[in-house]
Amino acid sequence: MAETGVPVRWLVERRELGLTVLAGKDALDRRITWAHSIELADPQRWLDGGELLLTTGLRLPRPAGDRRAYVERLDAAGIGALGFGVGLTFRRVPDVLVDTAERLGLPLVEVPLPTPFVAVTRAVSQRLAELEYEGVTRAARGQLDMTRAALRGGPSAVVRQLATITGGGVALFGPGGDEPVAAHGLRGDHAARITEVRAAPPADGTASVGPDGSLLGQVVRVGRRVHGWLVLVTETATTPADRLLLGHAVSLIALDREQPRRARDELNRLGTTLCDLLLDGTAGRTLAPSVPEELAVVVVFDADPRRVLAAADRVLAERGLPVLATVRDGHAVVLVPSEVDLDEVAGHVGRSAACPVAGLPAALRQAVTAARVARARDVPLVRFTSLAGHVLSATPETRAVLADLAAARLRPLAGTDLVDTLRAFLEHNGHAEATSTALGVHRHTLRARLDRIRALLDVDLDDAHVRAELLLALSAG
Repeated sequence: MAETGVPVRWLVERRELGLTVLAGKDALDRRITWAHSIELADPQRWLDGGELLLTTGLRLPRPAGDRRAYVERLDAAGIGALGFGVGLTFRRVPDVLVDTAERLGLPLVEVPLPTPFVAVTRAVSQRLAELEYEGVTRAARGQLDMTRAALRGGPSAVVRQLATITGGGVALFGPGGDEPVAAHGLRGDHAARITEVRAAPPADGTASVGPDGSLLGQVVRVGRRVHGWLVLVTETATTPADRLLLGHAVSLIALDREQPRRARDELNRLGTTLCDLLLDGTAGRTLAPSVPEELAVVVVFDADPRRVLAAADRVLAERGLPVLATVRDGHAVVLVPSEVDLDEVAGHVGRSAACPVAGLPAALRQAVTAARVARARDVPLVRFTSLAGHVLSATPETRAVLADLAAARLRPLAGTDLVDTLRAFLEHNGHAEATSTALGVHRHTLRARLDRIRALLDVDLDDAHVRAELLLALSAG
């Protein structure tokens, strides 16, 4: 896996920035983790290491010895490079800074006056964002490759694939063994580092970072059962993608070590995590490549969620499909391919319309609405697609609101034939001729009735918003 940070070489090769390397030409592979403008005479305490420090020398001390010490302190703080802007405080970069940086092997670049510091920091931040996205993409592909390797060759294949993807050394140890049961990419000096860390491993894992690289280790366990310890050794600092891939490898090995029933249970737990991410809209097609193109959300009211999930597991296992399910607000929620029906599920079931992954948060709301209607009608299943035009009047809560609206707005028409006239007028979108035809009355008769309705309700029936409110009120009838 690639190192974190932007190489200095990449930055100075941006012609649009016009940067000139004055010192440290042999160290342009050093990595920049951030770019920041600081004009302090001694900024060391505010640095974490890896920064591209930008300055115009505004507070640079005058004595040559103090200027040498300034560069030496920056180098000791571990900055990635020093950028010096010319044309404001200094017409050219002081020689003592260049000489000191060259002696220390610290890249020093001249930033010309036409290039604002913000252009440099923007270039670095944009490249860092690109590298982070590339890392996530590689991790997603790597997870899929490791999963395929696990299906073909078990833990040994997972170890080999993890080493190939990360470019490091990987070793898998059994629960109590001192020798790895599978290893790939290990060098001679890796064994000593692994032995040192394994002498007193933490309960769940460990991390060690040093000048020679990094070491990550995780315990392979399912519940209280420990199946071993997986360790990754890299020559550079590990990235978030490395840690994600190591965790995925641990999960795959744990699944392999469990009995088929337990493996299925663990797969379902992973499915719950993925289901929650999909329903929250935080996992897309890249992070869920094996999810069908279209899914429906099924929500079950008035049933034990554990029994619902067990029934869903039986149905989907017969089709060789994983269970993507969770429990929300005490109700079972299951994601199923659009062609799958959960006939074994008992309760009041609501099913959304089929949709792609990106539409699942909205589909969850559809399924909840349909389940509420199923409960109100006391029927086993309601599909959201069957509710077009009837959603607001289908549930007790909204019917109560509409009833209050009807009582407030339509009371003056109670006991008259004007209610039917108003309903027909509204259902024909306010068109008088279509309404008179539907009612079988002359248009003058209709006009007289509408005038009475306007007077009794004190409303303007030509206003679309008024007609919409009155139609909602009538829907409670």
